[in-house]
Amino acid sequence: MSLSADDRLEIHETIALHGHLSDAGAYERFDEVFTPDLVVDASDLGRAPLPAPDPSRPRLDMYVAASHRLGAAGPLAHHVTNTVVREDGDGARAWSKGFAVNQDGSVASFTYEDELVRTGPGWRIRHRTVSARRAAGIGVEPLVLPA
Repeated sequence: MSLSADDRLEIHETIALHGHLSDAGAYERFDEVFTPDLVVDASDLGRAPLPAPDPSRPRLDMYVAASHRLGAAGPLAHHVTNTVVREDGDGARAWSKGFAVNQDGSVASFTYEDELVRTGPGWRIRHRTVSARRAAGIGVEPLVLPA
């Protein structure tokens, strides 16, 4: 599969939409960003993984519920930038830099590594790894990873 310019733009917008929805508390719209079987690994930030899959409840529902629990205690603003997109079989992978402005005015920097799939409504994130940026010069180099 070859990613078109339209695919790449939609992937960028899908990744960006997560921050807008989070900041608005519009967690019920996360299905516009993520697949129902979403896996999020934010263990590097000290966050517990979502529970094991439950056939009666999509993982996305658990992520929405966790977002509601964090709610107003979460960051004031999420920002994402420097997104790089590569083909990955029938899907795509993307690496993005991000930062969040916390309620006390501090700023946290992180990296998203996303695996995306094309669904009926459009591109969605199926797997997201969030890594904290704690030291300069250490991280993943998406341009040297296999295409």
